[in-house]
Amino acid sequence: MMDLGKWAFENKKLVYFLIFVLLAGGLYSAYDMSKLEDPEIKVKMAMVVAVRPGASAHEMEMEVTEPLEKNIRTIGEVDNVCSWSYNDLAILQVEIKRTIPDEEIEQCWDMLRRKVSDTEAGLPEGTSAKVQDDFGLVYGIFYALTGDGTDERELSDYARLIQRELTNIEDVGRVAVYGEREECINIEMLPERMATLGVSPAEVLATLQGQNGIYYTGYYDNGPKRVRVTVSDKFRRVEQIRRMIIQGHEDDQLRLGDIAKVEEGYATPARNSMAYNGETALGIAIAAASGTDIVKVGQQVEQRLAELEAAHFPAGVEYHKVFYQPERVKDALVTFFINLIESVVIVIAVLMLVMGFKSGVIIGWSLIIIVIGTFSLLGMMDGTMQRVSLAAFILAMGMLVDNAIVIIDGILVDLKRGKPRREAMTAIGKKTAMPLLGATLIAILAFLPVFLSPDTAGVYVRDLFIVLAVSLLLSWILALVQVPLMADHWLKADASGKSKDKTSLYNGRVYQWLRAALSFGLRHRVSSVLVAIVLVALSAWGYKYMRHGFFPDMEYDQLYMEYKLPEGTNSTQVAADLEEIRAYLKSRPEIGNVTASIGGTPARYNLVRSIATPSLSYGELIIDFESPEALVENMDKIQQELQKRYPDAYVKLKRYNIMYKKYPIEALFTGPDPAVLHALTDSARIIMEQTPEVCLITTDWEPSLPLLEIDYEQSAARRSGLSRRDISTSVLTAAGGIPVGNFYEGIHKNTIYLKCTGADGENMDDLENVPLFSMMPNINGLLDEETLLKIKSGMLDRSDLVESVMQTTPLKQVSRGINVQWEPPVVPRYNGQRAQTVMCSPSPGIETEKARAAIAEKIERLNLPEGYRLRWMGEKDASTQTMHYLFQNVPLGIVLMIAILIMLFKDYRKPAIILCCIPLLAIGIVGAMLLSGQSFTFCAIVGALGLIGMMMKNCIVLMDEIGKQISAGTAPAEALVSSSESRLRPVMMASLTTILGMIPLLRDAMFGSMAATIMGGLLFSTLATLFFVPVLYAMFFKIEIK
Repeated sequence: MMDLGKWAFENKKLVYFLIFVLLAGGLYSAYDMSKLEDPEIKVKMAMVVAVRPGASAHEMEMEVTEPLEKNIRTIGEVDNVCSWSYNDLAILQVEIKRTIPDEEIEQCWDMLRRKVSDTEAGLPEGTSAKVQDDFGLVYGIFYALTGDGTDERELSDYARLIQRELTNIEDVGRVAVYGEREECINIEMLPERMATLGVSPAEVLATLQGQNGIYYTGYYDNGPKRVRVTVSDKFRRVEQIRRMIIQGHEDDQLRLGDIAKVEEGYATPARNSMAYNGETALGIAIAAASGTDIVKVGQQVEQRLAELEAAHFPAGVEYHKVFYQPERVKDALVTFFINLIESVVIVIAVLMLVMGFKSGVIIGWSLIIIVIGTFSLLGMMDGTMQRVSLAAFILAMGMLVDNAIVIIDGILVDLKRGKPRREAMTAIGKKTAMPLLGATLIAILAFLPVFLSPDTAGVYVRDLFIVLAVSLLLSWILALVQVPLMADHWLKADASGKSKDKTSLYNGRVYQWLRAALSFGLRHRVSSVLVAIVLVALSAWGYKYMRHGFFPDMEYDQLYMEYKLPEGTNSTQVAADLEEIRAYLKSRPEIGNVTASIGGTPARYNLVRSIATPSLSYGELIIDFESPEALVENMDKIQQELQKRYPDAYVKLKRYNIMYKKYPIEALFTGPDPAVLHALTDSARIIMEQTPEVCLITTDWEPSLPLLEIDYEQSAARRSGLSRRDISTSVLTAAGGIPVGNFYEGIHKNTIYLKCTGADGENMDDLENVPLFSMMPNINGLLDEETLLKIKSGMLDRSDLVESVMQTTPLKQVSRGINVQWEPPVVPRYNGQRAQTVMCSPSPGIETEKARAAIAEKIERLNLPEGYRLRWMGEKDASTQTMHYLFQNVPLGIVLMIAILIMLFKDYRKPAIILCCIPLLAIGIVGAMLLSGQSFTFCAIVGALGLIGMMMKNCIVLMDEIGKQISAGTAPAEALVSSSESRLRPVMMASLTTILGMIPLLRDAMFGSMAATIMGGLLFSTLATLFFVPVLYAMFFKIEIK
């Protein structure tokens, strides 16, 4: 291999130029690269929404949901399909396999759209289906727009103005408006006046239908010009609707306003709405374009909004930040930069203290070049700056100086031994270049399973591998090139003169302790190994006493509250309850702003939150606290109070978490019979209620809702000229109104609804009195002999004839009555089977997995009939899949590590010795977790994988020195002790800098467990490396100790 140290001295100016380029490029990249709070994650989920007005939940399941499911599940990339069939509506949640690469996700959604389109052609008439695949968009800037003194239409106009203007910003990907209600024109027919004036609903319907349609009239050739022709009479104002002459009443000039109230309003029930601190609001959600800097996007958005406010907004119209990611990104990055600077300072201070001021400066300057230079390389790779990439620097801090420490320590030793200066600068690099490269590659490969994991959690921490790989390789290069150059300028030969005596080099008290320990261990090697085995066994036993978790909650000063009432509850009740809760929350001193959303989640404004299934019986609050500490302190108290106040509702306060599952613990039962499923979920619910470790128990089973079933008498209806469709249409006018067209008032679209009201203008109380009318005139009565004779004799005039044709019939005359039936409001399914789920959360202070384990054994003992299955969902399913994808790549990493070890040592026994030391990591990890009280989370597992590489790196350096000393003729027994002495300082320094550099991360909610894992594991493994490697070497190579 080329002598890089010698090359560096021959090309000093080139080396300094390249270092300058690294520094300049790194500083520019750090300023210019995209800044995010969390890494970008593609959400591999889409939703299919199918609508069929008039269908029951069961009819939707069998005629709409099932055909869609069957076709969707033929897509090979689909992992699972969850569906919920409601009255009139079906929602299918489609998840593709986690192994699908991000660049292929859009192709999967194209295939999904084609499958849905193909299936839609065979669905019942009147069914529509739509694919929503924008779940990956994160609307990180979310405002509430309020307007004191403005009506809803004006507020909507301002919201649309903001949407248009912000969409024009180059770095803005999408702008969505939430909470707008559908504007409509309600034409409420007054039965008494219609009867008095002889007007039938059919005449009104005929008047309105097609009135505002667009019809092609063609063009008229006028000499050399073509002029477009159109027919007027389209209404453009509400007053024009009131003045319409009713069809069939042209002679008496009866107008629509004479027999109906025509009023502007909003469609009911409201599908979604929003309020900010109790004031009606609209949500403005802004998503930054992919790859952009959210901080810069936030600045552009704020600047444009300020301009709009000054130029267009009247007094009272204000926008309020509900969730503003740019501020959170800046706060997170500032915190991590401070942690990074603290880590660098700690490492450099330790180096200066232990290795001397000049050595500390050389290594510290190398560290700064590595960190800044890595930003330059990340910028070239389109990397992003976020909490994971910055945490990776802190994680790697000790490893980044490992190589430089070995080189500086070797240079100092060679200078003390009196070697020529140039040789002293380059000899250690030439001797250790390959072992250090192998050790560096192994440290990188330890994180390879994280990089290869396709799971959401793996993708989230993937930047750990990228940053570590780039920075560690750069540290190896700089240790061989830049460190010798600086050392040549800064380091001087030992003032005491030449010293070639090894004992004079290693005569400190620490070295004496090491020699004594090694002397004892080498003489009692079997006992030493047995002690190690016992300690590992104790660690395995202590593992069950550790706290366990998956991902910790984010340290935000904000949380959100989910509120769900039984299906069939009107949104007005949800809104009233949320307003009561808001008033209660605002009475608490620690609560700031409260934003309410009715009908669903306003937007995915944060990647790390769950998205609710839209429902009229659902609402949520976004609650701001004065600080994260106040949130943690008061959250459980508020939860308990709300549970007492609203016992019939599901109320759940939720913190933001990367595992954005709706429920932490879910037991899913699947099978054919809903009654059996209900019995199973009910049994599981009872078990949960009797277990104190869990709380907030609920199921997706909804109690049956009353159904008013009209007992249709076919023969009577036919005599009146009424079909089943006519009856449904007529009843709809009394139940909610039938849409008969729409028109634009300016830019505002208004749907026109025809309604039938009672005598007082209010909704009809008794459906049996609803007037029924035919969509087609009733000509049956004209064809009987009696009527024909009356017409011939003149006894029947025109008005009587029209009345007989356009007559209305009360519902009670064509039905046997109205019966009350009961029907399920929702039918859930999972992967083509009917399903029911019982869900719960861990009680305060209880870990999720411990809470699940407390109920799992009893629930799993339930007697499941043939064809029924139980599956644990929620965090258990997510963590199981994550661990599967993470550890399925561990064998590959181990194989590559062993291959590098064999390549380095040309031997099998030396790699075996290193591998035998790996279990010793468990002693330090378990001890650190128990002493620190940290939870063993996914990040801690990633840290444990990284520890393997760190330990193997130390072992390689020591093993290489042992081999070289024995090859140089040193007695094997002496070489074991001498090599440990010579590598004590670099190994201890590398470990000490890593451990102390981790201190700033201990405070972080996400990476604190990783820091504790690495600090504890590395502390013990370093001591184990210096002690057990020589002991195992003596055993494997049968070295006799005298």
